[in-house]
Amino acid sequence: RTASRTHTARTRVTPKRATSTLDNTPTATMEGIIDQGKEMLGAWMQQGRELAPSLITERCAKLLLDDFNFEDVPCVKLAASKLVGIAIVCGAAIMKLPQILAILPGNTDGLSLPRFVIETVTFTVIAAYNYVNDYPFSTWGENAFLLVQNYIIVLLILLYRKQLGIVSLVGIAAYVYATWMILSGNLAKMTPFSLELRQSGSLVSEFALSGPNALENYLWMQTIILNPLSRVLQIYKSFSEGSTGNLSFITSFLAAVGACVRLLTVMEEVDDVTLQAAVAIAAALNTIILFQIIYYNTCGGTSGKKLKTE
Repeated sequence: RTASRTHTARTRVTPKRATSTLDNTPTATMEGIIDQGKEMLGAWMQQGRELAPSLITERCAKLLLDDFNFEDVPCVKLAASKLVGIAIVCGAAIMKLPQILAILPGNTDGLSLPRFVIETVTFTVIAAYNYVNDYPFSTWGENAFLLVQNYIIVLLILLYRKQLGIVSLVGIAAYVYATWMILSGNLAKMTPFSLELRQSGSLVSEFALSGPNALENYLWMQTIILNPLSRVLQIYKSFSEGSTGNLSFITSFLAAVGACVRLLTVMEEVDDVTLQAAVAIAAALNTIILFQIIYYNTCGGTSGKKLKTE
């Protein structure tokens, strides 16, 4: 009898223990996942806190992230500007991807090659100017990403139109050399005016041969002439043909919106009238190109042709 009772008790207890173990397993697993998530979130927040002073100053980082004080308007505006700027830079990494995909089947209708070539030069000068001036990457980084994508677009247009010959290769070589001259701070040495300055041996002329000073006049030139010209060529091509062809709406929309938002961040973070003017002009012309795409696709692209014949 004693053995029978013991056996029965063991039989009764064992299932209960097994059931208890099975019931606790999902809970323990979920708690482990939650703990890991908390650790990862804490690590990310710590990294963000360490990076914040380099972006929004130590004072603003302490107010916003440590004290959760959002009553300081300048700090809030600076933080918002930085976040928007970083978002623009990230978005620019894929902004022209729709245009590239639209070209890949071999259709380059409606695309102005001079527009993209001049635009490439513009992106190069703006990126170099900001780099040499040591401005925050969040205020100009999109130009670097757009520059790389423009390389692809120009190459595709040249390939599909069978224009990649000796002239194109010479132009590419000249561009590479000029870019090196810009980044090395010796762009002014390429002009006859700078040669006269060097021969004069003045301290002012020596100072003007390198760094931001050598780029400033060239940035003004490209702001007033090249930057608008690249867009105007595309605007005129679309107008004269009464169609925007294979011009990507998504890319143009992102370019217009991005330029308008970028203008706000530059006005907030950079006290440079030259740069502000360049971004403002780009925003206005990008918006016109966007409206052209909407107009010609809505009206069937007839108005431009009628105006052209008249």
